[in-house]
Amino acid sequence: MAADEETPAPPPPPAARPAPPATVTRDRPGFPVPPEDITAAARTAPDHWLSVTDRHWLGETDDEVPPPWAVLGRWRSDAHGEIVEWEANPDYRPSPAALGWAPPVSDADAAVQLAATGYGPDADVAEALAEDGSVAVCVTEDGQPAWTRAPGGAYAVPVFPPSPRAAADRLPAHVMMTLPDLLDRLPPGRDVLFLSASAPASLLVPADELRARAQETTGGPAPRPRHGPPDPPAADAARPSPDNTDHPSKRGHDE
Repeated sequence: MAADEETPAPPPPPAARPAPPATVTRDRPGFPVPPEDITAAARTAPDHWLSVTDRHWLGETDDEVPPPWAVLGRWRSDAHGEIVEWEANPDYRPSPAALGWAPPVSDADAAVQLAATGYGPDADVAEALAEDGSVAVCVTEDGQPAWTRAPGGAYAVPVFPPSPRAAADRLPAHVMMTLPDLLDRLPPGRDVLFLSASAPASLLVPADELRARAQETTGGPAPRPRHGPPDPPAADAARPSPDNTDHPSKRGHDE
């Protein structure tokens, strides 16, 4: 570019789409079609608000009031029992099923889906990993762990659950390892980044937490971190296809 040539201005950012109104009446565009069970309930409860809870949320008892984040919104019936208004809940967190995620391939995969959406605790992922017993560990071309910097700055090795639905040529280079073997190979200060095999979800799992869960599961001593670089795994690594750019991507999924 010549010295006197001006750098073109960057294009303007795309205009933000206006957010849909929180409340929509039946006579307005964008009014969603009420589910059949809501329509039937409205006939027996005229002039009422009828809340809709995400079916993935399960309380301790049938009488437990769902938290605000598990409520999609509410419908209003008029004096004749007809649905006339929909009010969306801005604090609603969609569950894995509501997001259209595929069914999980393992208990750990289910746990990470729920943790990612706020429907389950992070601790369930470590527990499920310990119970599953083995994972696919991402490796480099020379068979070493493919260390990556996870959100927050921690170094971790990406792992994912084996999936019968995944095509081998679309998976990143990896080897299968038992959890004790993986933990034995982790140097101090390195953790595990668990990737869902069925959804765009992941969770950084501290190695110490995994060791504690593994000890509880096996009843034996927890694997201790090793000093020095890990030995390369004996198995040959599967190789990804050249055009593959996606890792497989935090329990339960609607049947």
